[in-house]
Amino acid sequence: MNYLKKLFPFSIFHFPLMLMLALLLTPGCGDNGNDNITRGEVTYYCPMHPEVTSNKPRVCPICHMDLVLQGSDDEMEEHFDGVVSMSDNKLILANVSTVKVRKENLTKTISSYSYLDFAEEKRKTVTARFSGRIEKLFVNNTGDYVKQGDPLFEIYSPDLVQAQNDYLIAKSSAKSIRLISNSEDNNPLLNSARKKLLLLGITEEQINKLEQTGEPELTVTYYSPMNGIVIEKKVQEGFYVNEGNVIYDIADLSTLWNISEIYENDLPFIKEGMNVNIELQSFPGETFEGKVSLIYPVVNPQTRTVKIRSVISNNSRLKPNMYGNTKFNINVGETLVIPEDAVLFTGERELVYVKVEEGRFSQREIKTGIKSDGKYQVLSGLSEGEEIAATGAYLIDSESQLRSGTAASHQHSDVKEDHSIHSFKEKNEMQENDIIHERDVKVSTLDKNKDGFVYQCPMDWEVISEVPGSCPVCKMDLEKFTIEEAQKNLIEYP
Repeated sequence: MNYLKKLFPFSIFHFPLMLMLALLLTPGCGDNGNDNITRGEVTYYCPMHPEVTSNKPRVCPICHMDLVLQGSDDEMEEHFDGVVSMSDNKLILANVSTVKVRKENLTKTISSYSYLDFAEEKRKTVTARFSGRIEKLFVNNTGDYVKQGDPLFEIYSPDLVQAQNDYLIAKSSAKSIRLISNSEDNNPLLNSARKKLLLLGITEEQINKLEQTGEPELTVTYYSPMNGIVIEKKVQEGFYVNEGNVIYDIADLSTLWNISEIYENDLPFIKEGMNVNIELQSFPGETFEGKVSLIYPVVNPQTRTVKIRSVISNNSRLKPNMYGNTKFNINVGETLVIPEDAVLFTGERELVYVKVEEGRFSQREIKTGIKSDGKYQVLSGLSEGEEIAATGAYLIDSESQLRSGTAASHQHSDVKEDHSIHSFKEKNEMQENDIIHERDVKVSTLDKNKDGFVYQCPMDWEVISEVPGSCPVCKMDLEKFTIEEAQKNLIEYP
């Protein structure tokens, strides 16, 4: 023992005394230490809904994303005068990139589904001008091509025979009556009979033949009034027709109409006479050119669209009722443009974040025009050469709201012993002290009515009630759980 005392004179036998002295000299954790812990408390927030915050990891009740840890005090910069400052680390995490506002030649393309239709002025209907019987059809098939003046059908009609007799009588009377002018043209009776034949569809050649023969024709041949395709044939030989009955429907398909519909907000860009490109499903890869001939004067009240008529030439390949897609190409000219991702729409306002200096952005309200190829036209609010956030603007805006506290209506925080932070008014007049509990609470003690069930908030598991209600923290309806399930939720979920 004496040997040990000589070898370690202070190390062993004086160790208890030295330990007590060290404890006395060590600073205690007073109130200042607690203050430091309070100031250093971490905060979690939702990047998509920055008003949702909590002092511990949770799930956002709005979008169900995991809350993320807010940056430390070293990373937090000042936020004043609408300027948001972000560290380089945050700029990288938010994928923020910038672009300069510049002028470009902007073009806009409006696409619309369309269909081909008959040109109304190129379509005629051959009808019976009097009652009679079809004796012969010269054009007996739908789809036959006819030229103007080709015979269509022969018809027998007593009315037509009587009209020919009336003309011959008037002609004979004109010869026997000597007028002063000695001109048959001045004979009112003869002129009236001639006009009646013309109105019944008799041609000048047929009237001249009637004058030469002096005998009425029992059947009269009718001729095609135009070049075109027989779209529909309504009669057969031997049919009896009444005045006004349709016999043929003939259309000239050398010109077709293309009917498209556009939304009324695109109407200012469409002008009569502008060229359009038409792509048809029947001819993939081909483009046909047309020209706008009419903007219909009425808006469809159900679809809020307006019909646009374009004229297109047909080389016999195109058919009415073919479906296609019409593209209207509008050249806006040289104007200021910015990427579409740079614009934040808040309902009434359109915002961008302008770069003030490195890592600092200022919110700016602008006015945009048309959108084309992922870019917006800038009507006001920006000047050429200014640098704005092209991507990540939404996260910059979230950071701005988080720091300024402009949207904290859904703020989540830890449940403390001071339950005044959970002040609310439940519809069933539950008191907050009755439903907000600590994590180590024994749920079975809360089942006052002994039915084996409680109501618990799936977002804030500490909120437990005997009766249905809503959570004072997130306002969600409480869900029904067994005693065992509720206890398990407190243990397994944060």
